[in-house]
Amino acid sequence: MMLKRNMWDHADYHCPIVGTCLTTAELRKLASRVQLVLPHNASDYELHGCFVTLAKRPEKPAKIVQKFLDRKFSRQMKRFAKAEGDEALWSLWTEMADAGDIPGAFWAVMRHQGASEKLLAQIYGEVHMLSHLVGASTRADLRRLAEAQARVEKLGSALAERKTVLRDAVAVWKRRTLELERELTQERARREKLERERLSLRELLETRSVAELEGKREALAAQLEDLQDRLVVAQAEARRQTLIIETSYREESYLRSQLAERDREVEALELALLEGLQPKPPCGGACDDPAACPCPHLRGKCVLYVGGRSGLKGQYRLLGERFGCEVLHHDGGVEQSPQHLQQLLSRADAVVCPVDCVSHEACALVKRMCKGSMKPVLFARSSGLSSLASSLAALDKSCQ
Repeated sequence: MMLKRNMWDHADYHCPIVGTCLTTAELRKLASRVQLVLPHNASDYELHGCFVTLAKRPEKPAKIVQKFLDRKFSRQMKRFAKAEGDEALWSLWTEMADAGDIPGAFWAVMRHQGASEKLLAQIYGEVHMLSHLVGASTRADLRRLAEAQARVEKLGSALAERKTVLRDAVAVWKRRTLELERELTQERARREKLERERLSLRELLETRSVAELEGKREALAAQLEDLQDRLVVAQAEARRQTLIIETSYREESYLRSQLAERDREVEALELALLEGLQPKPPCGGACDDPAACPCPHLRGKCVLYVGGRSGLKGQYRLLGERFGCEVLHHDGGVEQSPQHLQQLLSRADAVVCPVDCVSHEACALVKRMCKGSMKPVLFARSSGLSSLASSLAALDKSCQ
């Protein structure tokens, strides 16, 4: 059976071993087992540093950590024990890393006696770069999450306000409905009373004079008219409350239609901008009159557009000609290589990158390359023509 390489036998890989193969919770659990004395408020970074130091010495704490990792990744170590030679080890590492089992594969390689220093350095480089990519992706995800949470809070506040208005209107409507129902009940009672009095009048016809009966009839008619007027007022109030509720629902529908109309207006503006683009004049310039160029400081410049929609490549170039400059296009790595991006960047005076239609890796690469070559870069809000026009105008101002 092949002997295993000890963790402390490595000269430079203790930090990635501790950081990749052990979680913070596992480190704190092992700290108690190895009797590591730490301040009560020690940070995760300080805990990590202490274990990196312990892993360098072939003493009891390092042996406890190594034994813990052997048990944790025993299945991966058994697979690597069957591999011999750098080529077989690299193939197995690639397979397990692609499957997401980087900690187990990394520990198994570090313990493998047959792994050469060249292979260990190559795998360490993979792990090191993956940590950078994960960090960059995490920061981008956190930024998008914060923006989404802000939008959710804003929409939630507006919805809560609208619900409060509707709730108050419904409460008023219900309260007024109860009042009207009580008034209708009272009205029915009055009508019944009037009916009883009408019947009693028949009995009085024989005993009372015509004048008395006429006076009683007029009084009852006036009373009935007053009750009818009050009923009309109550019905009008009920209609008014119903109209208030209907108006609230219409306002909500109107706001939704306004949002949809705004989206259609943006799309229509881009279509109008597409129709307004004209081919490049025979002279080869952006326009016949340089003084009439909308962005004179961009005239003769070269702008590299990274990402965007492939169906608009021709319109991107035509729009650049309208602004007096040449627009180069790179798809951000979908079909074109990063080497081609470097070639295009060497020709460009500035770079525009739409954040809604390009990968995060391409954005990071463009930012790093522009920083190294001291060239301006703009990250546009969207991949539409209106957004590109706004970016070109901003670049023209920066060139003044």
